[in-house]
Amino acid sequence: MPFLKESTTMKRLLLILSFCSYHLWAQQVTIPPPVQTENLKPIDSELIPSYHGRYGQQVKTQYTYDGLDVRHAKDLGQYIYASGNPDAIREFNHYISSRHTGGWLIAGGITTAIIGAVIMGSNGPGSDGKFTMQQPIYCPTGYACGGTGISGTVYGGGIAGYQTVTDSQRQNSYAKGGVFMIGGAILAGIGWGLNMPGQHLRRSVQYYNRALRQQGVSWRLTPYSSWSNAGVGLVGHF
Repeated sequence: MPFLKESTTMKRLLLILSFCSYHLWAQQVTIPPPVQTENLKPIDSELIPSYHGRYGQQVKTQYTYDGLDVRHAKDLGQYIYASGNPDAIREFNHYISSRHTGGWLIAGGITTAIIGAVIMGSNGPGSDGKFTMQQPIYCPTGYACGGTGISGTVYGGGIAGYQTVTDSQRQNSYAKGGVFMIGGAILAGIGWGLNMPGQHLRRSVQYYNRALRQQGVSWRLTPYSSWSNAGVGLVGHF
């Protein structure tokens, strides 16, 4: 019996160890290796057609790194941050900040537009396209009026008939819903514009590429020694 218990414990331990090894292996596969500063490459860009319509052809900027198209402009951040260039990082942070602002504006604009659409849908005009309603006409107190009663006579305080009037409250609510819907669409449009890559990202890439070119030759002070003396020398690295 002790042998069986020990065997079961060993099997559980091996199972746990194997699971841990698979877990670590999965992490190594899913987590990309860090970008090394010395391995950075220039970021290329080109204009490519994105839409051809009735009024001409639109183009967009396609960024390329190491010969491959960059799917999302924000993915350039790993290279720009690795470069350590303060100008490139500052401009890229401006771009990311604009993306965050644009995302909030898009979400708020869509929500506002949906609220406006609901208000308009619940306060829309009638089948005749007009904002009208049937308002009751009451017989004055102390009088007998000809009306819609069973005997054809309605006494004071009763409804003698109906008249068609403009429903101002529903009309105003419909107009407010339209303002909400248009305003939300405008906010979403502004947010979409801020979310797109613009001048901040373009300048960030320019600073990045210039920094790489300047790093082609660097000078630093290094200790040296020879048969006769020792000191500090200026060494160039290419």
